[in-house]
Amino acid sequence: MMTTTVERPKGCLPPIPIDHVVDEPELIREIARNNGPYFMPARYLIGGETAADARKRTPKVVKNAPSYLIGPTWRGDWAFDGEVLVDEAAPLLHHQGFTEGAKSMFGCEVVVPEQVFVNLSTPMNGHPFSHVDIPEFIGVNRHNAPGWFLQAMGSSRLFEDVRISIVTAVAWFHQGERGFFRYWPEGRENDSIRHENMWNTAVVGDNDFMHHLVERVGLENDGPPEGMSINTELNHDGVSWKVLEQGEELASYGDLDVRLSLSWKAKVYSDKQTYKDSTNGIGNIGINEAIGRFNQELGREFSDLSDDELRQELSQRWSGYVL
Repeated sequence: MMTTTVERPKGCLPPIPIDHVVDEPELIREIARNNGPYFMPARYLIGGETAADARKRTPKVVKNAPSYLIGPTWRGDWAFDGEVLVDEAAPLLHHQGFTEGAKSMFGCEVVVPEQVFVNLSTPMNGHPFSHVDIPEFIGVNRHNAPGWFLQAMGSSRLFEDVRISIVTAVAWFHQGERGFFRYWPEGRENDSIRHENMWNTAVVGDNDFMHHLVERVGLENDGPPEGMSINTELNHDGVSWKVLEQGEELASYGDLDVRLSLSWKAKVYSDKQTYKDSTNGIGNIGINEAIGRFNQELGREFSDLSDDELRQELSQRWSGYVL
């Protein structure tokens, strides 16, 4: 069973719902149709690439991925590290409602928007697990560390002194069958909330701690196509959505069949001095010190991120997923 030690602190940072995200919601889906192909986000958890590598469309072929990480959900980056990658998405990076929600939830002075990305899901059964998002730390982040390492840093709770607070707004632009969003605002062992209005609404949350999942997309007997791997891509050809494995078409879907969620992420800082200290690397621990903390906890002598045994041990011991 997948386990994690991370639980969102009870009674604080309640998520904030937003009932109206953009004035032209159909435009979001148009942007998505025009900016494929899309890759499976779970690559971050098992490959050696960083998020910065993947968004440059230079993904490595990944072998032997656990079956529970294989789609059918795909990701596309529209803004990364504050840089707009898809011009039409520029207003979303500085979305006023998301920014105000972040300030209200965290009681912070400085909000630095960094990421906008979309997740696209074709018909599937509900996720059998909930998860938390991939965190970042002072000195160890999406530029120099793969997702599996960052996830372990967050789930282990060994690095809270250098954790960077990140707020996430998740918005939905889906008018097809189901695809509801379930989240646990008071910790995984407590009651969950199901968000059912999937058109032009959002929830601003502390998703690095708050467990969440996607329920079934499509009709009850719908399911993903056979033959997918972690390298399968999704693309729109101007007529329909195509699921592609090394160029071979595994399935084709109409627009209503594909669930679209949009995520906005920003780093938040209590005040300007805290922001200045963080950006100047004060308290920076670096990759070597991070591995050293893991070694001390595990009684091991790992030395390099390229060590696959390190990846396997950290991923098994400190996962962001809970069945």
